Amino acid sequence: MVFLLGGVAIQFLGKSLSSRVKGWLAFLSGAAAFAAILHFAPAILDGKHIEANLFPWQATSAFRLYFDGLSWVFALMATGIGSAILFYCIDYMQHETSTTRFYALMLTFIAGLVGLVSSQNLLMAYFCWEVIGLCSYFLVGFWYRQTAAVNGARKVLVMTHIPGYALLIAILLLFQSSGTFLWTDPAVAAAFHSGIFFLILIAAMAKSVMFPLNTWIPEAMNAPTPVSALLHSACYVKAGVYLVARVYSIIPWQPAWNTVLLVVGCLTMLMGALFALLQTDLKRMLAYSTISQLGYIMTAFGLGTPLGILAGLFYVFSHGLFKGTLFLCAGAIQHAAGTRDLRELGGLAKKMPGTAVIWLVATAAIIGVPLTNGFVAKWLLYDAALESGAWMVILIAWLVSSFTAFYMLKATIGVFFGEPSPALHLDKVEDASPRMLAGMGVLAAVSLLFGIVPQALVKWIANPAAAALNFPTQNRISFLGLQATSQGAPITAGALLAISALLIIALLFALRRPAQSSSPVFTGGDPLPDGNGLTPVDFSEFAESTFAPAGRWLNPDPAYFFIWKMVFNTARLARKGMEQLEKQPLLLSIGAAMLISALVLWL
Repeated sequence: MVFLLGGVAIQFLGKSLSSRVKGWLAFLSGAAAFAAILHFAPAILDGKHIEANLFPWQATSAFRLYFDGLSWVFALMATGIGSAILFYCIDYMQHETSTTRFYALMLTFIAGLVGLVSSQNLLMAYFCWEVIGLCSYFLVGFWYRQTAAVNGARKVLVMTHIPGYALLIAILLLFQSSGTFLWTDPAVAAAFHSGIFFLILIAAMAKSVMFPLNTWIPEAMNAPTPVSALLHSACYVKAGVYLVARVYSIIPWQPAWNTVLLVVGCLTMLMGALFALLQTDLKRMLAYSTISQLGYIMTAFGLGTPLGILAGLFYVFSHGLFKGTLFLCAGAIQHAAGTRDLRELGGLAKKMPGTAVIWLVATAAIIGVPLTNGFVAKWLLYDAALESGAWMVILIAWLVSSFTAFYMLKATIGVFFGEPSPALHLDKVEDASPRMLAGMGVLAAVSLLFGIVPQALVKWIANPAAAALNFPTQNRISFLGLQATSQGAPITAGALLAISALLIIALLFALRRPAQSSSPVFTGGDPLPDGNGLTPVDFSEFAESTFAPAGRWLNPDPAYFFIWKMVFNTARLARKGMEQLEKQPLLLSIGAAMLISALVLWL
């Protein structure tokens, strides 16, 4: 409600407020909502849930709230990360026009996710589901005078709205069998079956960019960067994750459901990483990275074990932190340099030291470097897969982690440590403002905090959510993500051995590295690239030539465009046919009579 009130206030007072004041009002609304969510902490940590009827004078009101541990996780992400993004927006959007529309939509967007995760009534949940989709459409098309933004907004709407009807059908089928829209009613669990699950999964796959319903998200990169950050980290893509996780609260899963989700998750993480390797646009690379990371999260939930659920919950929260940070850093880079093309960047670490440090922390987290929450999240996933005997999951996740390190290091070197592009005017580049750095820095700092003390996230956030999903809580995690139980001793020993080996190799390399020499390097006759080093272009060209066949097979867009063209041509032929019938009233009357007769006989 706080978000909605803030949005209404901005909408009515917009003409009399500056962009900066509107940004502060939006941030304060987000901070107040975050504080309200934190107010539920004592009850949630005690294993309780909170029920409320927004219209108590109506006993059958659809506006019924049910707030448990799972709602707590997603509401914290939406309000906490959303508030950091809104704080970043105060400076980032101060020179933009139409900020009234921007902030009102951003607040409604966040409110939509909070409403979705706290709705007890399934119809209300579907309403919030569509509110999120509509806000994303308007926000992706914020710069509606740009053709790319308009086309991206349309693609987002079509590819997420149409599969969303599967969720509506599932809800109506459940109501037909159970006679209620309250998902907490035991009658809903009794009416649940595989058909309902797969309908819900289709809707969730579209929202959470699961393969093959994932091709809309790169086109959404034409939105302002704070929109991309909110879309990818806290709100939009997490709605589908919530939907899949919530099914565990309703009914125990059948083995076939776990298998399907594991297959979808593994394909998604692999496809996203492969396409991220090919990108030279920083935000598009991060968009494909989001696809890959969502694959990790869904795979963890697909394992269906207590440790797998813990891994999924830890990962979904951690991803919101480091991916939000990366997108905000990308926005700061584009804001300062005027481009996000890796071929036109380089050497920005000296000009943007604050952004560079924050980027390095978030990059370490997404790669899975120790001391970050990303390391703990991936380690939990590997441990859960090992415990379940899912060796193929381990191999694919390890391969994708290698790809992730490759493309993130490519971007890091290309943006901050490579040779500056001749097209880049370094003398005009300045670091992000203190407020923008604060918005990014808070998320990066929390990523480090939960990497060093992950048991805090497990105890306060993940365990209450696991209990809401009818799974036992886990207390086996200690500092740095190391196992604290006898069962985890081999895992901990292996982790310490691997980390020690990496540190020793790095130390030996540093000690034995020869002094820098200005003498020419023999290359066998092949010229070195400009700057005597590899650039993002070299990496992307190598990846494109190597993975081009896989890229063609894993890109479903040609099939979607073919279906869209067939539908368009069919509609055009139908229109022409109707135009001809309108010119011949007798034939139109006969056709209408035949159609009515057929309907009467069928009914």
